[in-house]
This record gives sequence, structure tokens and C-alpha cells, in this order.
Amino acid sequence: MNLIAQLKKGLVLKIKINKIYKFFGIIKYMKKIILAISICTILLPLQLGAEEIRQIVFPMQGVYTTFSDDYGDPRSGGRVHEGVDIMAKKMTPLVSAVDGRVTSLPQEEPSWGYTIYIQDSDGYSYRYYHINNDTPGTDDGLGGTVYAFAPTITRGSPVQAGQLIGWVGDSGNAENVGSHLHFEIHLPNGDPINPYESLLAAAHPGSFNPETARLSAQTINEDKSLVGTTGATCTSNTLIKGSSTAVYYCGANGKRYVFPNQKIYTSWYADFKNVITITDEQLARINLGGNVTYRPGVRMVKVQTDPRIYVVDKGGVLRYVTTPEIGQSMYGSKWSTYIDDLSEAFFVNYTVGEPITALLTS
Repeated sequence: MNLIAQLKKGLVLKIKINKIYKFFGIIKYMKKIILAISICTILLPLQLGAEEIRQIVFPMQGVYTTFSDDYGDPRSGGRVHEGVDIMAKKMTPLVSAVDGRVTSLPQEEPSWGYTIYIQDSDGYSYRYYHINNDTPGTDDGLGGTVYAFAPTITRGSPVQAGQLIGWVGDSGNAENVGSHLHFEIHLPNGDPINPYESLLAAAHPGSFNPETARLSAQTINEDKSLVGTTGATCTSNTLIKGSSTAVYYCGANGKRYVFPNQKIYTSWYADFKNVITITDEQLARINLGGNVTYRPGVRMVKVQTDPRIYVVDKGGVLRYVTTPEIGQSMYGSKWSTYIDDLSEAFFVNYTVGEPITALLTS
């Protein structure tokens, strides 16, 4: 074989080898992408559920030591923490967080300890872990169900919010951690959500947390509890306008909602860059649904003929701020700068709820 033929053969071989390296390099890169997607998929329920808030009664009656937002924290074996731990002494009473029914009440202690599951009418599940397994005053692990569960509950029985259901303990893998309640909330599909903000609101009845209120209504659909419909002529959760400057919100029910003024608009949106322009004919085919109200927690309001100042809660509910100290506890020393004048013409878009009677504490 002459020199030129050898060089050609070597060049072809080099090209093939480079293609092989490139092929396996792509595979290696794709494996990294697939692994990242898999990790995101595993963690997605925790991230998505992190901001949902349920109205509950605090699940513990009596003195507790502390609780913090430890939802999503890493645990052994690659697990993540799907609840919030509320530290308290053994035999501290546990109560039902909601009206519902008991769906799980093991009579034999599982490896993770005694548990109670309660489901509400919306299908949400409220789960209590590490319920007491000791004879009172001991750490013998021999208490059984007598000192774990209240005698009035059985699997399938109805319960009312605030009803005694059991007692704090350290059963299961909490033996070396200290007595506490591990509390979880799960969606109807079984995915966990972060219970921290729900617990925080329940721990301070009579107070109002603006951040919690904001999280309770991420969209106008959520604030107004709008549900989807077939045959809608605009896309849900979008901003639309015709030839005029007026901007409307398209609800899940296929209707358009009016922003009464720019202050209400800016409580929901920072700018107008996502507004979609449609023809006036298209706009006219979309029925009006009503007015948009302030986003919960963002601003406070008052009307000229009423000296009272209100916070705005979910669903356009106004709650009277009973003292300046309470206003300061919610919005800081410049709390008065968060007050907007609300036209009496738009006051009818709101309803008046329970007053705020307690300071917001961290």
C-alpha cells in the first residue's frame, strides 16, 4: 500500500474514532440532562406545593416549644422532609385540624410510629406522625393505643376541627430526636404541600399575615375561586385589551374582569408587557364577569366616609385593623403608606369579614 493510501486510511479511521467519541459524549451529556429532569420531577410536588395555604385549627392544644419551616429539608437515604415538626412535651393533646373523617388509625405500631390521617371534604389529607407510644411518665414504648389515640375516634369516624384525637410522643424513628408532632398536608392526589404557612396562620388566631394572604391568591382565578369551563373565548389567566387602553383579566370561567383603577392593577401586576391585544369584536364576545379586587395582603384600604382601615383578605374580604399597633406589626413603621383610598362605588365589590384583633408575631 502506497503512502497516500495509508494516509487516507488513517484519516478515515480518525474521523470514525472522532464520531464514536462524539456519540458517546452526547450520550454522557444526555444522561446528565435525564438525571437533572428526574431529580426535578421527584422534587416538583414539594416545590409546587410550597405556597398553598389551608385554613386549619392548630393541630396541638397547649404549650409547644417551637416549629419552623423545615419542609423539604434533606433526610437520610435521599429522602426529603414532607412536613413540619412541632416540638412539644409528651402527652400534649393533639386535635383535629379540620372537620373531616379519620382515614388511617393503625392498631399495631408501624416502624415509623403511631399515625392518624384525617381527610376533609375537599379531599385534602392531614397526617399526624410520632404519636405517643409510652406509658405516661416513662419511655417504655408499651403505652399502646390507649395512650396514643383518644378513645372517641376510630377509623372512619367523623371528627370536628379542634376535637381531641391523640397525644404527642416520640414513636417510630423519633425516639432519639425528642417528642414532637410531625404534621403533613397532602393534596387530593396524594402529593405533599408545605404546611408551614397554614400552621403559622393557625398559631396566631385573630392576627393577619400579609405574606400568607398573598400566597393564598397567586392569581385572580384563585382569589375569586373561578373554575374552568368549556367553550371559553379567551385564555384563562391572561390579560387582554381591545383598541382602548382598558385592560381586562380573562378568568377560568371564560369571562373578563375589569380593573377599576391602576392601583388595583399594580397590586397584581408590575407592568403591562404581557397584555394581549385583540379586536374589539373579539372583546365584545367575551362576557363581563365583574371587577377585580385588590390582591390579598398587598395594600390596606379605607373609604372617605369611614375612618376604619381594612386589610384585604382572599376573596375580596375586608378585615378591620383595630389598632395602629396591629397595623405596624403587619406592615412596619411606615404602615400608613400602605393605605389606599377606596371609592365607595367599588366598596360593593368587597365583603366585610372578621376584624384583626391580635398583633402579628414572628
